[in-house]
Amino acid sequence: MRAATLALLLAAALPAAASAGVIQPVSVSKSANVPAGETRSLTLACPARAVALNAAATSSLDATDSIPGANARRWTFRFTAGATAREASAVLRCVRLQLPRRVRGVGLAVGTIIEPVFEVPAGSTQRLAIRCPRGELPTGWGLEHRGANSGLAIAGAVPSRRAWTFTVENTGASGAAGTLHVRCLERKQRAATGQRHAFSTRIASFSEQLDGAGTTIRSCRRSEYSVATGVALPAGDDILMTGTGPIGARGGEWTFAQPAGSAAVRTSIVCLARDTSFRR
Repeated sequence: MRAATLALLLAAALPAAASAGVIQPVSVSKSANVPAGETRSLTLACPARAVALNAAATSSLDATDSIPGANARRWTFRFTAGATAREASAVLRCVRLQLPRRVRGVGLAVGTIIEPVFEVPAGSTQRLAIRCPRGELPTGWGLEHRGANSGLAIAGAVPSRRAWTFTVENTGASGAAGTLHVRCLERKQRAATGQRHAFSTRIASFSEQLDGAGTTIRSCRRSEYSVATGVALPAGDDILMTGTGPIGARGGEWTFAQPAGSAAVRTSIVCLARDTSFRR
C-alpha cells in the first residue's frame, strides 16, 4: 500500500545574468534546543517560489522522524533528547527557477510517495524499492518511526534514475514498524509562453574502505548542486552510519562508527545540474 501527495508552486521572474543557468539552489538551516527527556519538532521552509527536494539532520542528536510536508516548501523533523538537553539542527535543500525575460507561467511540482514499513522483527532487515511516477525524478527521502522506542534504522538508501532502494534494519529488542517517504520532482516544465525546461540529475557513487569510526566527504561537479546522499552498508557487519547529508553547495558527508575491523561501504550523491535553460 502506498499513497502520494502532490504540491505545485508557480515560479516568478528573478534577477539573473543572461549567461547564468535558470536553476537557483537554496539551502536553509535551522536549529532548536530540545529539553531533557522531551521531543521537539523542527520545521524548515524553503523561501517563496522554491520547492523542497530533501532534508537531513546535521546535529549529533539523531532525528526521530524526517517527514516531507504536504506543502511543497516544508520538511519536518522530530528530535528526542535523553537525560540532558541537546541542540537539534537540520538542513533543507530547495530549488527554484530564475525565469529569463519573455518566459512566463511556469510551475514547479513535487510529490511525496508514502510507503509503510511493516513490522520488522528485532535483529532483522526489510528491503523496499520506492519508485517515483513516470516523468518525475527522485530527490530525497525520510523515515518516520511508529511508536516510542522504535529501533528502525537505515542500513541502505541507494538512489537510481527513478527510485530509492532501502534496507531498513531493526536494531531494537522488539518488532518495529514505520513509514518511508520519498520526494519526487517533476522533471519537465512548460511555460505559458511556450518555452520548455527539464531538470537533470546524476548519481555519483564511491567505494569507501573504512577502518573504525570516521567521516567521509565527497563532491558533485562544479556545475551541479548536491541534493541528497545515499549509502549501502555491508550485510552482517557491525558498522553503523551515524549521520549523512549534503554540505556546502555541492558536497556530501557521511559519518560512521565501527567497534573493530574494517569494512567496504558504498556512498552516493544525487547531483542536480544547474546549467540548464528554457528552449522552444
